Amino acid sequence: MKTNRIILSVIMLCTAVTVGAITRSELVSFASSLNGKKKSELKTAVFNLIGSPKTLKYGGKGTNYTWWGFYYTDRDEDTNECINRYSDKKFYFSSTNTGSAISGMNIEHSFPKSWWGGTENDAYRDLYNLYPSDSKANSAKGNLPMGVVEKIEMKDGYVEGYDKVGSGTIDGVSDTRCWEPGDQFKGDFARSYMYMATCYQNLTWSGEQGLQQLQQGEWPTLKQWAYTLYLEWLKSDPVDQMEVERNNAVADIQVTRNSNGTITKRSRNLFIDFPYLAEYIWGDSIDVPFNPATSITTADDDLRYTGAPVVAVAKPQISPDGGTFDEAQTVTITTSTESAVIRYTTDGSSPTNGGTVYTGPITISTNTTLKAVAIDGEGHVSSIASATFVIVIDDGGDPVTDFAESFANCNGTGGNDGNFGGAASKFVADYDGWQAVAAYGGDGCARFGSSSKSGVVSTPMFNISGTTTFSFRAAPFGTDGTSLKLSASEGVTLSQTELTMTQGQWTNYTVSVTGEGPVIITFTPAKRFFLDDVVLGNVLPPTPPPTPTEVFGDLNGDGEVDAADLTILINIILGKE
Repeated sequence: MKTNRIILSVIMLCTAVTVGAITRSELVSFASSLNGKKKSELKTAVFNLIGSPKTLKYGGKGTNYTWWGFYYTDRDEDTNECINRYSDKKFYFSSTNTGSAISGMNIEHSFPKSWWGGTENDAYRDLYNLYPSDSKANSAKGNLPMGVVEKIEMKDGYVEGYDKVGSGTIDGVSDTRCWEPGDQFKGDFARSYMYMATCYQNLTWSGEQGLQQLQQGEWPTLKQWAYTLYLEWLKSDPVDQMEVERNNAVADIQVTRNSNGTITKRSRNLFIDFPYLAEYIWGDSIDVPFNPATSITTADDDLRYTGAPVVAVAKPQISPDGGTFDEAQTVTITTSTESAVIRYTTDGSSPTNGGTVYTGPITISTNTTLKAVAIDGEGHVSSIASATFVIVIDDGGDPVTDFAESFANCNGTGGNDGNFGGAASKFVADYDGWQAVAAYGGDGCARFGSSSKSGVVSTPMFNISGTTTFSFRAAPFGTDGTSLKLSASEGVTLSQTELTMTQGQWTNYTVSVTGEGPVIITFTPAKRFFLDDVVLGNVLPPTPPPTPTEVFGDLNGDGEVDAADLTILINIILGKE
C-alpha cells in the first residue's frame, strides 16, 4: 500500500473547492448511463460520460497551468515532496504554490503524445495522463510502448522497483524496445492507459510505437497483448488510497462550469472508481452487463473495498474443465457460495440472463462451449466460468496422414470477396471429420460461430510422427474479437497457442506441431471467425476441377457437339434416355 498523502484542498478560479471523497451513491448516480452495457458498448458509454474533459493550460506558467495542478494532485502534504513515480530521485515544491515547474523535473505524458500526432488537445493536457517525472527518466522512456522489459538497456539513475527501459516482447515481436513501470506503480499506469484508450478512443493513432500498443476503433483500442498484461497489473497492484485521492483531486480540477460557477460536467477515471470495470470491457466479464449499483467501488463508504471484506460470489467450477475427449462427458458445476443459483449455457452465449438453472450433472456428447455463473440471493453475479469440450468418437477409420483443406466448395459471402461479414451458406468441407458448434460457408472459405454461439472448431483427426508444419489463414467476423487460441490433443506440442487476428483482412499463420500418433487441433476464437487454406505438412491445397464451358447442343458435357450428342438426342425422343 502506498503511504503518500495528497493535499485535499484546491482554490480554483477564485472559487473554493473542497476535494473530498466521493460517496458510493454519488458514484452510482454519476455512472448510471453505464448500467446494463457490456464490452464495446460499455467502453463507448464510458467515453460518452467522461470524454472531452475541461483541462488546465499546459506548462508551468502560473495559476491554472499543469504545474499548478500538480501541487494539488502530486504533493505529499507532510513533506512537500513531489511524488515521482519514475525513479528514486526526490524533488520538492516550494512552500507556496506559484504554478512554477520544479527544477530537474518534466511534465511526462505517460501515454505518449506522439501516439496521436502530438496535437495539443485535451489528451495532451489531461492530468489523468500527466505525471511529474525527473527529466532523465522522462528522456529514457520517450514514446516507447509500456510492457515487460526482459533485457534492461540502462540502469543509471534507477533503483529496483522503479521504471526500467530496455527490450521485451511486444505484440509477439521479441527484442522490441519498451519501458516497464515499477511494481508499486504498475496498476496506476495501467489504469491511466485504460482511461486514455477509452476517454480518447475517437483519436487516430499513429507512429511505429503507438501502433505497437494501439489499434484504430472504439474497441478494444488497446491491442490484445497490452490489455491482457494490464489486467494482470491491475490485480498485482490494486487501487490504493493515494490513487483514490489523486483521482478525486483531478476530478475537482477538470470540471466544466457555467457562468454562475456551477459544475455542469465532471471527468473521473472510472477505472479507479470501479476497480473491476476493466474486466467488463476487456476481461473475464465481457459477457456480463455492468451494474454500477452492485459493482464494488473505491468510495470511502464502500466497505466492500476499503473496510471489512465482503465475501464475493464464487466463480463456478466446471469438472472436467474441458478438452478433447473420445466419448461423451458427464459434467458437474459447483460453487462454494452457499445458496447461490448456478445458470449455464451450452451455445457459448452469456449465462447471466436466461441461462438454464443447473440442477445436476449434464451430459455433453458434441462439441460444446459451456459457460456458467453463480448468482446469490441479492442478485450479485460471479465472474463467468467457461470450458470447451471437443468430442471425437472413433468411427473405425484411419486418421489421415496429411491434408490440405481448401473449403473451395463453400459458396457463400464473406472472406475471399474482401467482405468479412455477410450472409452464411452451407458448410462444405473437402475432408470429413470437422467438428464445430456452428459451421457455415463463406466465399470459398469457412465461417464458424454465430451471433449467439462460439466459433470453436476442431480439425479432422490426422497422424503425425515427430514435427511437422500446420498452416492456415484466419480473420475475425466483422468487429468480433481478434484473439485466436490453438490447442491440440494430449501429448502434442504446438509452437504457438495464442494468436492475434486482424479485423478486415486475412492473416497467415504457420505453427509447428510435435508429437506421435493421432492428433486433433482445436481453434478457439473470441467469437466468430473465417478460416481457409488449412494445410498439414508441405502439400498444396487441392485445386477444384475447372468448370467446363457450356456449348449449345453438347448433351454429354465433353465440350463438343458431335455424333455422340445426336445419339443421345434420338434416345431421348424415343424415350430410352
